Amino acid sequence: MKHLIQEIHTGKNLDRNLKQYEKIAVPTYLDYGSLELTFSAFTFVQEMVEEKAALAAKEKDMTDRICETLGSLGRKEGESETVIHKMRELRQEITGKMDYFTSFTDRLICYEYVLNRMELKYIPAKELKKCLESFDEEEYMNRLCGYLFRQEDQSVIRDKVRLVVGQVPVRMTKMKFFEKIGEALTLYKDGDKSSLDDFIYMIRTAAMVYEPVNQGEDYPELQEILEDLERADYSNLTEEEYNRLVQQLEQGAEQIAQLTDFYYSMQRVVNGIYAMVLIQNYQAADTKLTAACRSIWICLANKEYRDEMLMPLEGRIEESVEKTSYLESVLYEVKASYKEEAEAAGLTGFFQDFAIVANLLSDSLFIDLDTVVQGEKADAAYVEQCREKLFRELEKKLSEVCRPVKRAIMGEVLEKLPLMFQKSGEVEEYIRVNLFGCQDEAEKCTVMTLLRDLMQEE
Repeated sequence: MKHLIQEIHTGKNLDRNLKQYEKIAVPTYLDYGSLELTFSAFTFVQEMVEEKAALAAKEKDMTDRICETLGSLGRKEGESETVIHKMRELRQEITGKMDYFTSFTDRLICYEYVLNRMELKYIPAKELKKCLESFDEEEYMNRLCGYLFRQEDQSVIRDKVRLVVGQVPVRMTKMKFFEKIGEALTLYKDGDKSSLDDFIYMIRTAAMVYEPVNQGEDYPELQEILEDLERADYSNLTEEEYNRLVQQLEQGAEQIAQLTDFYYSMQRVVNGIYAMVLIQNYQAADTKLTAACRSIWICLANKEYRDEMLMPLEGRIEESVEKTSYLESVLYEVKASYKEEAEAAGLTGFFQDFAIVANLLSDSLFIDLDTVVQGEKADAAYVEQCREKLFRELEKKLSEVCRPVKRAIMGEVLEKLPLMFQKSGEVEEYIRVNLFGCQDEAEKCTVMTLLRDLMQEE
């Protein structure tokens, strides 16, 4: 297989090698897809019956459709196109829910930022003073610089600096804030539009300006928590109100964790079914492994599961993972660069379908299968258009929120931007001015404690 992959990579003997690739890929993915679906379906059914029974009952229509299709797949029933249509519909439904959950989570993160910095506001003044006096600023700065810069890996350094800058109290004018975002956007000029769009989406979610299509009508308990956090006046918060909001935040985080876990498991099963239908279109006969898995799918579809079902499959997936990783190393390359050769070999459909299979079986559970990379470039006009729209949204949001929330939004966005420093000395100066110069002693002590704990964890 290694020799085959190397020859395809260098464009040798493609008329023969592409056909040989298909001959190896189909049974390999048939086994791999069978194992992935079996393990993910087992986990999902177990969750559905045991710890997440209430969620499963709420989504009975979706879970029934999944179990029905899983059983049909086990019995080799159903037209491929019909099953694919059902799975695409389910993926869309689940992705819509996850879009709302992601937006909700980003908002929780922002309000957590605000509330964390108020944690020491309500302790006695003597206690706060004692906490601040426990820090020697020079010693602290030396330790922090060591934490940030002792690594040789520049990507690790960049990630750490972004993380710390995002936690340091924000002392920046709105004009300067917009200037930093504008500088980041210019880096995407003449790059792929999709990359710029992804970056802007990340900024919009961090700044709480992104509005999902699903506004949470199905989850009134989450909307109530969010509205409670949004209504609060953080500039004049009593200790009692602070404690109540912290409790609300914790409840929201716990609920969203349960929901996202459930829908992640559900999406993994839907992706597995979708992938198996595509794969088996290219091979009518089952491998021994797939035949064994089908009997398990029928049991799982009836919500019957026992640990001993999986025992014959233990240790089988590692070999499939290794083989598929080799195959995927040239899969997308063939699809993009050897279109004529694939067409001449009658394999255009195969490479299109197996690129989808590889995506479905990857860890990117919610990848958009309809996205076609056109290589369209973001010219200066497109970058400017995006900048203007983003700035209008940010301007509106910042004018609607109180000062602590405004600073939280700025902190969360700054953490997402490319590094705004050229030298380590600039990073040190920024931290000194914004952290040690912070006039809010409760916030200063909270952030210093937070960063100290971060350093100690490493």
